[in-house]
Amino acid sequence: MFSKMWFVREASDARALTMSGWAQRMHRGAATLSNVVTSCGHTSVPYPTRMEKVKFGVPLDQVCKHDIPGPLLILILKLNKEGPIKKDVFRAPGHQGNMKKLIHFLQHGRLVNIDNFSVYTIASVLKKFLRKLPGGIFGHGNEEVLFDIINIDKLEEKRDRIHRLITSLPVVAQHLLVLLFGTFRAIALCAQKAQTGMTSEAIGVSVAPSFFQSCVSDGKMARMEDVVRFKVATRIMKFLIDNFGATNLFGKENYEYYARMTGRIFKVEENWIFAFHYPPDSLVSRNYDCMFW
Repeated sequence: MFSKMWFVREASDARALTMSGWAQRMHRGAATLSNVVTSCGHTSVPYPTRMEKVKFGVPLDQVCKHDIPGPLLILILKLNKEGPIKKDVFRAPGHQGNMKKLIHFLQHGRLVNIDNFSVYTIASVLKKFLRKLPGGIFGHGNEEVLFDIINIDKLEEKRDRIHRLITSLPVVAQHLLVLLFGTFRAIALCAQKAQTGMTSEAIGVSVAPSFFQSCVSDGKMARMEDVVRFKVATRIMKFLIDNFGATNLFGKENYEYYARMTGRIFKVEENWIFAFHYPPDSLVSRNYDCMFW
């Protein structure tokens, strides 16, 4: 029996909000999307013809110095919205031709109709973007730290140490991680009801090589140690997905960012609703599990 739970539902569910609150959220969402094509120093124009470029194979702080590039953010938000009901998302491969086309558009800052690309193509492009980050999104040193942390027996100590590691990363990396793992969590919690097959373990198996470059073999033949590291990396991914929502994992500020960007509402315990600001520590226990609606 869960002692505490988070309940997360789509912002479009008007039953969770008053009508005036719903209208305000829609206004904020529209403003966010309108800013996507003008972030990172671009000036605002009525009909922009270019978006900021999303470079593959360069350090994350060079992709965008301030925050996640707008086009990359749009891809993640589409997966966050549509991924939970799609079978085998992040496991099934995307269309190769469309992947090349989408990557070309992203790297050259071309405007693109995202509806022309399936969630499978988008998921595959995201995995490739992560896989191409020099040193990985965590960094080689932090990968080794996570490999040690996952073997800790005490749950709270394990969460605390991961929290310290995550919050030591650049802000843009923290934002990218919380958006991705929040999306993974939403997909995993719909796996049984929507019969998608994408449990937290299945997602972990599918995306671990994109997050942990040290578990990928350098040669054509995988060594036994590579297989062992891959299994451990999958355990880490599963733990992060299953524990998404714990305060002492990604941190309040990152969860608030996730709520703002995705439009999801966090309902804590019975009456506290977390839309854009996390409730005070005195009102929320750390001993809860996370559930998405």
